[in-house]
Amino acid sequence: MTRYVTWKPAYSVGHATLDEQHRQILDTINDLYNALDQGDDRRTLDRLLKRLVQYTKTHFALEESVMRECGYPDLKSHQQLHESLRQKTIGLQEHATLVTGHDLLGFLKEWWLTHIQEEDQRYSPYLTASVAP
Repeated sequence: MTRYVTWKPAYSVGHATLDEQHRQILDTINDLYNALDQGDDRRTLDRLLKRLVQYTKTHFALEESVMRECGYPDLKSHQQLHESLRQKTIGLQEHATLVTGHDLLGFLKEWWLTHIQEEDQRYSPYLTASVAP
């Protein structure tokens, strides 16, 4: 499997479970990239969108819980970002017949990687300070 994006230590937020879930989103991006490369993006697209919608429910709930526990002061604004991402992902799924694999790949790369690299890194010091697992 070709890697379109690769996990880097700089992506780590310092919490093993959250980092593993972030790796899963990178795996989803790579799965889509490979599907596009092999020409079967339509078949793969529905499966990946379903995976993403489920991911937004489980991952965001855990991440927000962890942020709450460590006293992250910008939890409210981070929750709003999550809700925006959740709604965009649901919108992509609802309009899947209009969405191309390249649309989804661009969305994932831009939104998710930016979110992990920038927004999630903002709560990382609070996890370290509260002795994250």
